[in-house]
Amino acid sequence: MIDAYTESRVRQISRRKRLLSPASVNRELATLRRLLRLAKKRKVITSVPEIKLLDGEHEREFVLNAQTEKLYLATVAEWLKNLSVFMLDTGARMKEALGLEWPNVHLQPAPGANLGYVKIVWQTSKRAKSRNVPLTARVVEMLRSLGPEKAGYVFHRADGSPLCQTWVNQQHADARKFLRLPEEFVPHTFRHTYGTRLGEAGADAFTIMRLMGHASVTVSQRYVHPTPETLERAVERLQQLNQGSGTEAQKVPQEFPKGKNDQANILQ
Repeated sequence: MIDAYTESRVRQISRRKRLLSPASVNRELATLRRLLRLAKKRKVITSVPEIKLLDGEHEREFVLNAQTEKLYLATVAEWLKNLSVFMLDTGARMKEALGLEWPNVHLQPAPGANLGYVKIVWQTSKRAKSRNVPLTARVVEMLRSLGPEKAGYVFHRADGSPLCQTWVNQQHADARKFLRLPEEFVPHTFRHTYGTRLGEAGADAFTIMRLMGHASVTVSQRYVHPTPETLERAVERLQQLNQGSGTEAQKVPQEFPKGKNDQANILQ
């Protein structure tokens, strides 16, 4: 039944008058697999049949450059500009950004920190873990222009209710078409751009995983592409640490000193 369903979907024509992409079919199959696993967990069924995803799924590769970002932000409405800047500089998913509430916004740095932060709570996160994300200067400036407030959604309608994700997607699509930008430029591009820029800035995969809320470091690794300059900076930092610990370029004695103060003698 699953194989028959898959074969029928790959022949399905989408609203754009073309065959459904492997990615679209795979999302449906992944949902079905999740449902079946829940059914087994609740003992509705005794086993989960194997569901093989289709090959040929392309990951989103489009990344905003500085010029396109500037053009887009100068064109869209103020509310969409604010939302886009937030996702660009925090890597928040659309659902996480739209679900952000003011009590989770901390514009003042915590003790011992240099940057303010937002707490993305598990109710709005794809994964069941909360995370704190430091804020850039332009996000702090943008949030100050909106509040801060004691309660309520940061990004909301006139009546204070949260924005609808499908409506936001449509507004973005209209702006993209007006600017004649590639179809690959979707709201998720902001998050993808954030991860790419972190990698270009020299962040390691585990740091990216913590900031973006990935469930596995494997996902984060695709953003890390060490350049020769990045490798040299890493070794330079290692050298500085070595100098600080006093372990660099020390001469090893021909014979180890003997006596009660062996460690002191070696260090001398």
